[in-house]
Amino acid sequence: MDDGGKLDYNKNSKNHGLVLNTQSFSKEEVEMMSKELNVKFNLSTNLRLNKNKYVIVINSTSFQRFLDLTYQFIIPSMRYKLPKY
Repeated sequence: MDDGGKLDYNKNSKNHGLVLNTQSFSKEEVEMMSKELNVKFNLSTNLRLNKNKYVIVINSTSFQRFLDLTYQFIIPSMRYKLPKY
């Protein structure tokens, strides 16, 4: 539950994007995971380089969809990793 978080940690940010830290996977594997999130869960995602490794960004436009799919499974002590909504 701790391998990701807000895209923007600035206190007053309105950005609701999320990052999944997938740096330990190859680019091809991250592309495959991103595609599956798009197709199976209707999330808008893209890849971004972080320290020369790829991470998955869940775009702000999919934040509510992400919450609808996952919120009930996120333990309360980890909800700080989500943007305020």
